[in-house]
Parts: sequence; structure tokens; C-alpha cells
Amino acid sequence: MPSPAHWTHGGIDAPCAFSVTDFDYLDAGRGVAYSATLIHLDLGEIGRIANDDSGGPTTFHPYDDRRSGHGHLDKFLASCLRDGEPIDRYPDARNNLLEAILTESETEELVHEMRAEHGFLVRNYTPSVAGRIRPRRGAPRLLPRIRALRVERELLAGHLSSDLDDPLDEGALWQMFNGEDWVPMSGPEPRNPEQLARQAQRIDQLVADRAPADGLTTAVPFDDTLYLFRTRGGLVLLCGDRIGRVETARWCRCRRRRVIPFQGWNNGELEVSGTLHAAPRCRGLVRLD
Repeated sequence: MPSPAHWTHGGIDAPCAFSVTDFDYLDAGRGVAYSATLIHLDLGEIGRIANDDSGGPTTFHPYDDRRSGHGHLDKFLASCLRDGEPIDRYPDARNNLLEAILTESETEELVHEMRAEHGFLVRNYTPSVAGRIRPRRGAPRLLPRIRALRVERELLAGHLSSDLDDPLDEGALWQMFNGEDWVPMSGPEPRNPEQLARQAQRIDQLVADRAPADGLTTAVPFDDTLYLFRTRGGLVLLCGDRIGRVETARWCRCRRRRVIPFQGWNNGELEVSGTLHAAPRCRGLVRLD
């Protein structure tokens, strides 16, 4: 029996995940008609998903209705939540589910592309508000170059929000895919300000006590999990091992990895943080905070 799954890109909690293959697109004049093969983790290929761009819903065409047909899909649908609410409470529930399966698969392909090209994946997101029950998720955009620094992301969010050809809805915000999930691209630092102040004070103390004449500080124990490194330029790295190297311009693409935390500080301000692959041959980003 497949394990329950959270569909990261669509906010769906379901009995299991699906995948799709064999995308076919056709310019239908008014838009794009499409179809794809639907794959169940245990049963394999179970049918086709299609939309002929005639204004009707996306439809499911099972290969064997007795094995995995419309009744099975409706039963699956009844077990799904989207943003904490039952999907089948809406009249267009089956269409929404099929569209979500396609979107999840297409977005996951973009995530693979993001890691391969060391890019940055963003989308607009409108939270649930009075008068509209469901949040609204925009189409993801893959941008070149990772924006690891918080200040870079603030500038990017402002630039995207000023695009008159693609304005944000009222109350919407920009999200980034941080390597594991969709999170706000900009905004207040999620950590406790008092905790950050204590860390900054601890950094200043260690740098003053341990810094040699050349300005370098290497692998000084900071707390139970982090070591402190300081460059001649005054930048401070807190890292979960004694290697003290982080590749913030690269995503880790390794299948197996031991993950450790890191933080980058400059003049008492936390500029970047997240997790990285600890292997010396990699040191690429796993998650950006």
C-alpha cells in the first residue's frame, strides 16, 4: 500500500503520489490541447489524462475500469485534502485533481532543471482570504542564478512586483522553491530576533578572542552543532563541520547525502542560511532559508 504523500507544489495531501509521462501538446487554435499517461506507483500505467481545449474539464480515460477506473479515482479524491480542506467539496473536484497531478509533475521537472542549471525557481502566491476559500498558485518561473543572499531576494521580489505586464493580485506575494518547499522569497527573518542577537554577540566574542594577526579564524567551536570560520574580509561562516566551505552558487544533485546547517554573517547581520551536502566533493545547497 503506498504511503500517504504531500504534493509539495500544489498543497495536496493524498493517499499516494502519481506521476505522468508521454506529454503530448497540440495547438488547438484557441489554446493548447494536451494529454499524458497517468502512472500509479504500484499499478503502473492506468490511463490517459486529456483536455481538448474545447472549454470542458480535463478528463481521465482508464485503461481498465475494473482495475483502476473512475470509481477508484473518485474514492481517491474523497481521501485528498488541499490546503487542509477536502477537495471533493467543490463541484469541479475531479478536474482540479487531474490538473493538480499534471502541475505537480511538470513543476517537479522544473525543479530537476533548476538543480541541473543551478537556477532559481519562483512563483506568485495569493493566500486564502475572505470571499475566496482556496489559495491561488501562479505558474513557476525558472530564473538563471541562485539568489542565496536575502538582500538579493528582496531586490528580485521588488523587481518582479513592478512588472506591469504581470501584476500581482491584491494580497499576493512571491515565493521561491528553497530546495524542499515553497516559502516567501522576502520578508522578515523567521528566526527569533533575540536568538539572532545572541548569535551575533557570540560571533563578536569569538572573533575578538581567537582571531590571529592575519584575520583568519578556522573551525572554532561555536555551539554544539556549528563551527566558526572568518575570512580576511571579515565575513563569518558558521558551518556544521570543520571543512568550512559552502557552494552557494550550486544546488546539490547527489542522491545520497548527509546534510548539515550553515549560516553566513556580514557585519553582524545574517545574510544567508540553509543546509548543504556535507561531502567534500559536493558542498552544494540542499535548502535555502
